[in-house]
Parts: sequence; structure tokens; C-alpha cells
Amino acid sequence: MKELTIKFKFDGVGTSTDEISEFEKKYHVIFPDYLKAFLLTYGGTRVEESKYLTQYTVDGFLPLLENRNASIEMILPVVRDEEEGAGRNDLIPFATDPGGRPFYVSTGESDNGCVYYDVIGMVADGPVRKIADSFEEFINHLRKD
Repeated sequence: MKELTIKFKFDGVGTSTDEISEFEKKYHVIFPDYLKAFLLTYGGTRVEESKYLTQYTVDGFLPLLENRNASIEMILPVVRDEEEGAGRNDLIPFATDPGGRPFYVSTGESDNGCVYYDVIGMVADGPVRKIADSFEEFINHLRKD
């Protein structure tokens, strides 16, 4: 996976391997190794390479734990909500666009590693749209705007 250029890191949002382990136990989720490594470096950051394809922009990569900004801890329960969210227990939010819409990576058996974009409120067939076949593909194709 390519290295991204960090242009801003939110104060007090660093992530440790212990925090990831505790989070996994608390929320009954298992982060893939690539996502753990990514969070340790890029959780709670904005990077220069923020454009994916022509229509998707990453505003920032989410920190793990809830703080004054959006976080994985804050968004995870929403995507799991079958009444209002996508109702998928296999999606993990990892970034948001400038409007606050999340990007997710799947840990599901049939689409493990695929990246989805939250389209709730937009004209769409479902609440999320698949935009990359793998997390690595998504990161490797991010470019400067």
C-alpha cells in the first residue's frame, strides 16, 4: 500500500495496539491487520492525497475513539442500525468526505476488503455503494486534488 502524505493530525487522537484490542472486544469486531496498521499511522489525520476517482473526496481518516471529532467509535453503531443505517455488522467506517458521509471497509465473507461509500439521502438502490474492490486499491488510487 502506498504511503500517504499527512498534512494535519488532530490533537490527542493517536491510536495504540492496546486501544484497538480493547475496542475489538468492546464492540465485537475484528479489524483486519491492514486496517490496524493503517489506523496506527493515519487514524485522525488529513492527507494530501484525498481524491478517489472523480466524485469521491476524503476529508479525513477517522480516529478510533470518540473525541470532539467524528470517530470510528461514533459511526460504527449507526451503520449497524437496521432501522436507520445500512444494517451491516461487517462494515467498519474509516474516513469521511467533506459533508461527513462515511467510507467503510467490509469485513464480510463475500466482500472482505471492499470499500463502500455512504449514500443515505442520495438517490440510490441501497444505503451504501461499493466503490473499490479492496482497501489497498482505494488507498493506492488516492491522489492530490
